Amino acid sequence: MENYIFCCDWGTSIFRLQLVDNSTGDVLKQISSGDGVSTVYREWTSSSKPISLKEFYLKVLHAHLTTLLLDLQLSSEVNQVLISGMASSSIGLDELPYAEVPFSLDGQTAVIKNIPMTVDFPFDIFLISGVRVIDDVMRGEETQILGLATSNNFIDSNTDVICILPGTHSKHIVIKHSQVVDFKTYLTGELFQLLSTQSVLKGSVEHQSRSEEMSESSLKAFYRGIDDSAPHLTMLNKLFSVRTNDLFGVMSKHDNYFYLSGLLIGNEIRSLQVDGIATIVLCCGNKLFELYKLAIEKIHAGFPIKLISPEVMDKAAFIGQRRIFESYQLKNKV
Repeated sequence: MENYIFCCDWGTSIFRLQLVDNSTGDVLKQISSGDGVSTVYREWTSSSKPISLKEFYLKVLHAHLTTLLLDLQLSSEVNQVLISGMASSSIGLDELPYAEVPFSLDGQTAVIKNIPMTVDFPFDIFLISGVRVIDDVMRGEETQILGLATSNNFIDSNTDVICILPGTHSKHIVIKHSQVVDFKTYLTGELFQLLSTQSVLKGSVEHQSRSEEMSESSLKAFYRGIDDSAPHLTMLNKLFSVRTNDLFGVMSKHDNYFYLSGLLIGNEIRSLQVDGIATIVLCCGNKLFELYKLAIEKIHAGFPIKLISPEVMDKAAFIGQRRIFESYQLKNKV
């Protein structure tokens, strides 16, 4: 095993890279940038395309790897890179087929491809693909879930749970008998962004900073949004209430922001199928954590909830990558 290894979480909008000490698991240094897959792909398509898409990705990656090595005054001591997320998608570094459910939490059923080093790119890449079911896909979240199961038993392998990972495309991941057996994707975050910035509702809400505390009136507005997401009400109709709330002075634009959030998050959380499930595990690395917690506690009052802190979630993907790579090494004697 190498003394050090690079771990890269290459998402749609964010690129994250860590240099990890293999013997201790300590992160020596990390960087984060806006070089997400969508950005890199857009830059390549808008260029004259003098090089292939794969070469373009390797060029971007090489620059980040070199930066970390120079900062720590390391060179040939590090030549392995683990990558998960959207880098294995059709617009990424190299498209890989999906692993299928049941997906084992020990990493043995993960799809991983080695892209050998070359003279121009002196690093061995181990690219980790995503997971699919009949009508849904995910790339990256499965690695986070595996990381949670690996470290300190944040997910009990003997308990059937639903893990909720809020975000642009929120995921509900069902785990039974130490395997991911099903999952669903919800466009909650993306729909909120579109409605609040590009629709007729954009003038009726006032965006909040991530650090701003929720006021009592905003909390009431959020809960009202959750109530109005009830199944007997029509979501498409209630969404227009965001406009009339502002038009008739029912609530301020500030509170209306949380009303809209309550409508969408409430609609998502009401879809949870908890029959046969012991615990809801809320896994979130941003301000959505508190909003989802409030929604779950209101809609599924009394149901056991386990909260995974944002600090733990920030490390989960990289821990999961290393667990998958260990399984790969055992099978392939790398």
